[in-house]
Amino acid sequence: MRNNAVVDNEYDSPDPDQEQYESLISSAKIMLVDDEPINTDVLQTYLEGEGYSNFVAISDSKQALSTMRSEKPDVVLLDLMMPEVSGFDILNAMRRDKSLQHIPVVILTSSDDADTKLTALQLGAMDFLAKPVDASELALRLRNTLAAKAYQHQLVNYDQLTGFPKFDAFLESTIADINSLDAQKGKGAALHIYLENLKSVNHSLGRDQGNRLLQAFARKVEACLRSADVIRNALGSDISTSIARTGGDKFTVFLGHLENPQQAAVLARRLIIDTSEPFKLDGKLMFASTKIGIAIYPDDASNTHTLLTNAETAMSHAREHDRGEGYAFYSGSMNAESSRIMAIENGLRTAIEKNELRVTYQPKVDLATGKIVGAEALIRWINPELGFVGPDEFIGIAERIGMIVPIGEWILNQACIQAAEWQAQFGIDFKLAVNVSIKQIHDSDMVATVEQILSKTNLPASSLTLELTENMVMENAESNIELLHNLKALGLKLAIDDFGTGYSSLSYLQRFPLDELKIDRSFIEEVQTAEDRAPIVRAMVSLAHDLGMTVVAEGIETEIQLNHMKQLNCELFQGYFCSKPIVPKAFTELLDKDYPRA
Repeated sequence: MRNNAVVDNEYDSPDPDQEQYESLISSAKIMLVDDEPINTDVLQTYLEGEGYSNFVAISDSKQALSTMRSEKPDVVLLDLMMPEVSGFDILNAMRRDKSLQHIPVVILTSSDDADTKLTALQLGAMDFLAKPVDASELALRLRNTLAAKAYQHQLVNYDQLTGFPKFDAFLESTIADINSLDAQKGKGAALHIYLENLKSVNHSLGRDQGNRLLQAFARKVEACLRSADVIRNALGSDISTSIARTGGDKFTVFLGHLENPQQAAVLARRLIIDTSEPFKLDGKLMFASTKIGIAIYPDDASNTHTLLTNAETAMSHAREHDRGEGYAFYSGSMNAESSRIMAIENGLRTAIEKNELRVTYQPKVDLATGKIVGAEALIRWINPELGFVGPDEFIGIAERIGMIVPIGEWILNQACIQAAEWQAQFGIDFKLAVNVSIKQIHDSDMVATVEQILSKTNLPASSLTLELTENMVMENAESNIELLHNLKALGLKLAIDDFGTGYSSLSYLQRFPLDELKIDRSFIEEVQTAEDRAPIVRAMVSLAHDLGMTVVAEGIETEIQLNHMKQLNCELFQGYFCSKPIVPKAFTELLDKDYPRA
């Protein structure tokens, strides 16, 4: 198995120990450029005595650059004063050539002129040796130069937290691997690994703890790749593996010489299982959540860049459509989906300023009187390129890209303006309900924003209800209790939406400052005939009343359902039996029927 990770950070400083020096020396390729062959012979003799064995000697300075490109030396020992092409000319050309500009150069010169040395330094020389060269000084300068180069290479190419290669180094390695696969007509796979909860750990516990989780996670991934039974039993003895940290919370593994794609799935499952075990850091247990996308070469891509992109697309699909496996293979249809998601992301960022958002209103009806007493405000988005985009499709994306707070503020402002207008027009205490996201609740400006909108629109706080879903309030319940009390202090009401579809804890439910419970339409649908008892609905209504909450039945579509909820003393209903969500003009017409104006 080949693994590109540098676990022990072999060159942690430019002062390596003797064993590391010997490793540097034995592998180093030294290029000597001097128009006097005797000088290169003397230098080579000195260096051979120090353990160097890999030399490229050039006496014709016109050949220096082309030889550098083909040989790629680790260090160049360069004479300055040469006919036709001088050392200055060579330095100048090296710094303009991307393939040569980072090769360290030690200048050999008999001149002690300060201007000469300054010019060479400006052109990128690292060090100087005075002619005639002292053997001990040569060995020391060369060792220091190689050590500095090794350290720079480590910083540039390897991630300092995990020791894994960075993206560019990994990409170069993977391109070489794929070229090898092409020659053998073999298959490979890229696995894009996403550590889902790293951002939340950084946010809640601090970046130091996040870094420790990242390092522990990386060691687990590395241990899985090194595991003999995985390689032997699941992947096969000939399969090669390499890994890189390709983003803050992202890693990529490349597998070479696969016999079939399912071998990549075996590794993905093993990675998910291994990294799901708790990490004990500072005596505390921390958990990692992993999603993996898999793309197969050459089935899913004809080049390295496309392969890695498609693996990332598959990972995004695994996050958006998690079916419990935690990983997904790339398919062509994902590109269309990914393109639409990207278009939605881009469109949402300008949807408000381009006036593409609309608010529709679904009536909330008093079951006792049959009159409309309020409405739930529901957002709609019509984009010129995408057409109608439903909230089920774009709300989650808005939360992910940080647009839900400004969009939520816009909806609240528009809906409060409209509700205040209906109150003034019809002289009724019109009640407005607006859905809010958990990200809005946790926004530090939320209370001030709501208070400002109510003041600006002249809508009484008692006329506003903020609706939160059951799962939303139950996640981090303790912190949400305090936040909801802060909102409730404004005088508004709070409702729990979609009740029965999530994971309520009754002990927490009675601690939330809730005023209203909305029974999800999926339970109302159980009432098909007058004989249907719908015991769960009955229990929900009883529970809500015992907790002092008003009950709203969602999704009422038939008179049988309406009468059933009346019998249970449910106070309010929404549903197509009265009206679907409609635009303000159509809603005004409905109000005219219930509250005719003189």
